[in-house]
Amino acid sequence: MHHLTKTMLLVAVLLFLQACGTTVHQGQRGVRSNLLTGGQTNETLKSGFYWRAPWSQIDVYNVQWRSYTETVEALSSDGLPVTIKTIILMRPTPEELTLLAQNIGPDFYPRVVKPELLTAIRIAVSRYPMVIVLEHSSEIASMVEAVVVDKLKSRHLQVASVAMIANIELAKVRFGAVGQKQAKEQEKPPKEFELITAEVDVENARGRDRFLRIQPEGWSRRTGHSLVR
Repeated sequence: MHHLTKTMLLVAVLLFLQACGTTVHQGQRGVRSNLLTGGQTNETLKSGFYWRAPWSQIDVYNVQWRSYTETVEALSSDGLPVTIKTIILMRPTPEELTLLAQNIGPDFYPRVVKPELLTAIRIAVSRYPMVIVLEHSSEIASMVEAVVVDKLKSRHLQVASVAMIANIELAKVRFGAVGQKQAKEQEKPPKEFELITAEVDVENARGRDRFLRIQPEGWSRRTGHSLVR
């Protein structure tokens, strides 16, 4: 019984010590903070195991280049929906990690990167008609990349590249819809012309009938000359 108690005590101590320690793996950096004061150290922790007091915390950041994928719904300049898959390659700036921890925190992607990325994509796509979005996708990606790089560098984040992959099958369906819409628009002028022509023919016929009713006897309807010599 005494031996069992010692074993349980040892397990409890090990669990407590484990709970008061954080492992920073290769390719990661840690930032220590005090939960009571909210203060953070100016030192970044490299890979290794670190003890911490129960009132302190170590946030771990992956400082390697990582890709994030987003499927974005945007409107073209002609008001048609365009779906684009976007891949952004980025990472926290290692030298500014303590500033990132103070101003934003470990959830920097959903809080900062994603909103800036989606806004930049929608603005860029809105400058192009839908039918040419696919062929200009690399140009749009370059525009988005320039905007996002500029926006995020002041937030202690680095962007290596932004790439766009269009859904070709979806685009074909939508191109077909655009073609049908344009065809219907082109059908309108001939139909309107036919209606106007029919109205003119009716008016002409009525005019001829009125003219013939007021002509004197002996007037030839075929030649338009009087038959009386």
